Amino acid sequence: MEELRHRKNIDQLLHDKSFILWCLFPTEESDKQWKENYLSLYPEEAETLMLAREKVCRLKFNHVRLAFAEKTALKKRILDNYEKHRKPKYIRLSWLFAAACLLIFCFLGSLYLQYQEVSNVELSTSVLADVKVDPEQKEVELHLSKEKIQVTDNSTISVDKKGNVQVAEIEIKSIDRKQHFEQEKEDEHLNMLSVPNGRRSSLILSDGTKVWINSGTVLQFPETFEKEKRVLYVNGEIYIEVAKHPQWPFYVKTNQMEVQVLGTSFGITAYDDEIFQTVVLKEGSVFVKNNQGNGQTIQPNQCLMVEKEEMTVKDVDVYDYISWIDGVLQFHEKSLQKVLNSLSRYYRVRFDCPMEIGQIKCSGNLVLFDDIDQVLQTLQRTLSISFSHRDEVIKIEYVHK
Repeated sequence: MEELRHRKNIDQLLHDKSFILWCLFPTEESDKQWKENYLSLYPEEAETLMLAREKVCRLKFNHVRLAFAEKTALKKRILDNYEKHRKPKYIRLSWLFAAACLLIFCFLGSLYLQYQEVSNVELSTSVLADVKVDPEQKEVELHLSKEKIQVTDNSTISVDKKGNVQVAEIEIKSIDRKQHFEQEKEDEHLNMLSVPNGRRSSLILSDGTKVWINSGTVLQFPETFEKEKRVLYVNGEIYIEVAKHPQWPFYVKTNQMEVQVLGTSFGITAYDDEIFQTVVLKEGSVFVKNNQGNGQTIQPNQCLMVEKEEMTVKDVDVYDYISWIDGVLQFHEKSLQKVLNSLSRYYRVRFDCPMEIGQIKCSGNLVLFDDIDQVLQTLQRTLSISFSHRDEVIKIEYVHK
C-alpha cells in the first residue's frame, strides 16, 4: 500500500507496475486497491485515474515472435521467480503478474514505445492548455513556487544552478527542497514567466541558455533542469540561444510541436490566435516533431511551418523572424495586416484596418520606438495611408489625394 500514499499524475500512473497490472488483469483485490483505497485518499483524482486506465487499455503490442527455446526459458524464469515469492494470499495475483510479464516480454520488450511518444505530446499539450496571458495583465509577471512577482519591462531574469532566481539585482530564493520534499514530491515545480502585450523580457536559465521573450507570451521553465534532459514550454514567441551540452538534450514544446536541439540558436512562434506555428533556425540543427509524430530536421536559414498535420520547410532571411529582439521589425513581402498584428502585440493596441488596405504587401524595416505614433508615421509616409485614434482603437484609412 506504500505506493498509494502519494498522489500520481497520468505519466506516473502509466509507469506504475501495479496500476498497469490492474488495468490489464483486474481482480477484486486490485479493484479495491485502486477504486476504493486510492480514491478514498484522493477523490479529486478519479478523472485522472480513469483517463490513465483508458490509455493503458488502448495499448497496442508490437508483434515480436520468440523461438520455442526462448519461450521455454522465459516461462521457466517466470515460474522460478513465482515459487521464490509464493504466498497463498496472492497466488492469483502472482499468476496474473506472471502472465503480464509474459505478454510484455513476448509482445513488447519494453512498455509501448509508440504510446510513450504520444503521451509526451499529450503531456506538453496539457501543461500548456491553461497557460495563457491574462488579457487584463499589463506588466511582466514571474510566477514562482510560492509567490508572484511583477517584473520591470525588458528586465533580465537569471536562474543559478541551485534554482535561485534574481531579478534586477534582487535575489529570490527558491523553495528548500529538503524541507518541502513531501508536499511536492510527486512532480517538479515549473516557474512561469508571463509577458503581456506591450512588454518584453529576457531570461538566463540555470544551464546558461539565454531566452528572449516577446509580447503576448507565456514561458514555463524548471528551477533546475533534470539530469537526463532540459525542457521548456512556450505559448507565444521566443528567440533562444541554447547552451551547448552534447550529452544533455534540450527540448522546447508547444501545443502543436516539439523541438529538439543539442546546442543552437533559433526562434519559435506559437501564438494561440494564429493558425500555424513556426521554427526558424539561425545556427546549428534542430529536429521538429508535430503531434502526429511526424518529424523534420531543418538547417540554418530555414523556416519550418506546422499547420495541423502539415509540415513545410522553406529558405528564409532569419532576421525577418528575430529582428524584434533588437527593437526592429524587418519584413519582406509581408501583408500590412500581418505587420499590424505584430505591432498590436508589441504595443498593446488594437487596429481597425479595411481588408483592401491590409492586403498591401510591404518590405522594409521599422524601428520600434517607444511611441507607436512614430512607427505609424513611417508607415503613413511610405504607404500613403493615414491613422487616427478612436476609442482606444487605431483606425487605418487611405489618404485621398
